[in-house]
Amino acid sequence: MYNYDENELKSKLGKLLTKKRQAHKLSQEKLAEKMNVHVRTISKIENGHSFVSAETLCKLCQFFNLPPKSFFDIDKISDRRNKKLNELIDKLKTSDKEKIEFYYNLINLVDNEMIK
Repeated sequence: MYNYDENELKSKLGKLLTKKRQAHKLSQEKLAEKMNVHVRTISKIENGHSFVSAETLCKLCQFFNLPPKSFFDIDKISDRRNKKLNELIDKLKTSDKEKIEFYYNLINLVDNEMIK
């Protein structure tokens, strides 16, 4: 049985929309313009502050040429993420002290670069 709360569902759908938009190399402004919606609409959905309306969902489907269900396939995203996390954990569990230190430093380096 699946248990979602409203905020989790909005957040996951927003992340999915962000990925689709970025895959098309579009800013929020450009997507909003092409769909004839306000940029705040896209921003609120992507940030998980509001849920997609039926009207906006129809426009998203038309723009991306995708069926509505593709915007709700959030469990696959969670499954892939969890699989990757488990693979990382397994690598860490079987690594020696030096490798763990190397991975730790590498992660910190990447995080610091992404913050800039």
